[in-house]
Amino acid sequence: MNFKDDVLRYELKPIDLKTIDDISKEVVRTLRNPINSKSLKEIVKKGDRVVVLADDITRLTPTKEILPYVLNEINQGGVPDEDITIVIALGSHRPMTKEEINIKYGGEVVNRIKILNHDYLDAGILKHYGTTRRGTDIWVNRLVVEADVRIGIGNILPHYPTGWSGGAKILLPGVAGEKTTGLVHLLGATEQQLGQVETPCREEMEDFAAVTGLEFIINTILDRKGRLVHMVAGHFIDAHREGVKWGMKVFGVPYKEKTDITISSSFPVDNDLFQSSKGIWSGMISTKKGGEIILLSPCYEGVSPTHQETVELTQFSNEELFQKIRDPGCKHDPLSITGALYFNTASNGFKVTIVTDGIPDEVIRKLNFHPLKPDQLQEYLNVLLKNGDRTVGLIHNSAETIPV
Repeated sequence: MNFKDDVLRYELKPIDLKTIDDISKEVVRTLRNPINSKSLKEIVKKGDRVVVLADDITRLTPTKEILPYVLNEINQGGVPDEDITIVIALGSHRPMTKEEINIKYGGEVVNRIKILNHDYLDAGILKHYGTTRRGTDIWVNRLVVEADVRIGIGNILPHYPTGWSGGAKILLPGVAGEKTTGLVHLLGATEQQLGQVETPCREEMEDFAAVTGLEFIINTILDRKGRLVHMVAGHFIDAHREGVKWGMKVFGVPYKEKTDITISSSFPVDNDLFQSSKGIWSGMISTKKGGEIILLSPCYEGVSPTHQETVELTQFSNEELFQKIRDPGCKHDPLSITGALYFNTASNGFKVTIVTDGIPDEVIRKLNFHPLKPDQLQEYLNVLLKNGDRTVGLIHNSAETIPV
């Protein structure tokens, strides 16, 4: 796409910082210098049951390189491999296959440690933990909360609606039940919180982690190509906040003025619209109210393989959707309700065009968005810009970029 200089106002993409080639060396450095925390081998003791929470295949965290050092530290503290379980903190994502588990965690770890997919729909594995001060009914993986020590491994990225990923997010909603996951996401469903730290979602997660215990985290900060920039470890709040500072260096990108049209490419977050729509929220920051956000994403798995009710639920008003999710007898998927709230909020303030081959046009229209095929984009832009009175902005890696 080519634009005249007087039309294109900004082109944003994450900032390239110096990367770390020797990941193993960085893991050792990080584990030896935990932030506001004892070392892992000092935290665990003989007889402890230890759960390691790890993110899934949709995240680029170099978990395969990190895990052997983490397991060895736990062993040095007196805990053998048979007392360690890795729980994949899927949230509401689909289960990982055996092949994906091998790729993500490595053959060495797969052969050493029991690895389980968390299933947010399986009531039999969940334990009730009461209701938070914000009214969230807490159901969480029993194996995780009944362990003696919990360790989280994840990545720090801009994230809607929590503000940033990483830290306590690996616990809640990472291994929570269906209703709890929906209620946590509801806390940021209608407000722009991308890139903020002290969000209602983050506070909810950290309140819960303080009660159940999240004894240690290891979080990476990667660049837009998935290369390691920095790593932090230690206390689930203090280490996370230090990591966010590095995240802002990579993903916080300045712009000078809002535009009439923002073209937002979500690559590489492209599996489904639930994931790639994060690029809509970054576009909302830098687009004039009532302007147009054009999201480019293949959406290989459609709107969502696990939250398909979202499409029909967008026909309800936000007020009706809030009533549904708070109804104790609600029969709808809570994440589909919050997804509908996200999409309604976007379409109420902006014209949203989805450029994809992965979702039928009629489905996109049901979401109150405008459908467009990739081969139609250039002609569509030619018509929009014909009079020369509209300005354009471009955002690359838009699911992770924060216009500042």
